[in-house]
Amino acid sequence: MIRFEEELYEAVCKAFPATTVRTFSQALGMSEGYWSSIMAQGLKVSNTALIRLSEHLGTRLVLVGADGPRALRVRSIQQMIAKEIVDRFSRETEGVDNIWAEVECVGATLQDDHSGNFGALPFVMIRG
Repeated sequence: MIRFEEELYEAVCKAFPATTVRTFSQALGMSEGYWSSIMAQGLKVSNTALIRLSEHLGTRLVLVGADGPRALRVRSIQQMIAKEIVDRFSRETEGVDNIWAEVECVGATLQDDHSGNFGALPFVMIRG
């Protein structure tokens, strides 16, 4: 199965054939070696870089015009980026939701335990 990052790079290269790994890294808002580095390490493109790429593509869309096959490809890439960011967010918040549910269960059991005797807080008056 092709990784999202590889699919993204191929889509950008189809829309803009002159794209190189260095220009792609710059479009991601990163250093020229960013793309090569994350590919070599098998890492995912950061969300920040994806957002910057989408903004970059929006600028390129203005330059190429709103109609035509290239504009359709650019919009398709922007949709691909948006879907990936939403998917990542969903996966991250799913884990947080599970942890939060566990915390709520523990909190509920602690609230039921009123073994301590608590009274009013001390009140001190100072004459000044």
